[in-house]
Amino acid sequence: MNSKRYIKDILQDHGYPFYERLMEHRGDALWMDDGAKYHTSKIVQEYEKALFIHRMWWPAQSPNLNPIENLWRIIKLRISKRRHRIQSISEMEEVIREEWAKLTPNDWQKCIKSIEKRCRLILKARGGAINY
Repeated sequence: MNSKRYIKDILQDHGYPFYERLMEHRGDALWMDDGAKYHTSKIVQEYEKALFIHRMWWPAQSPNLNPIENLWRIIKLRISKRRHRIQSISEMEEVIREEWAKLTPNDWQKCIKSIEKRCRLILKARGGAINY
């Protein structure tokens, strides 16, 4: 992944349309990613600024805080139960899509509700990693 591909494949095709819908529906939104270099490069910042995308500051490499990491963990655990059947990249993609579709609102809500507790633990650890 690089900045130009991130803009084209993520922001243009999916991220910004989703962000716009949130803005229309709720009147406010924040864009969140993990702070990787291609998320915070000058070209990406200029693109987001031109489209008035308000970005939430997020430290790089912070899976302890990002709820999507917890959803990926759920998917990985579910896939590991059937991994022996997966024999190609296209088959893996299909399985990931299937497991993603099986995620329930309860799965998402548990991940989001856990953020407050994780933030307290990270503050207690002075920004260090936590076991979560």
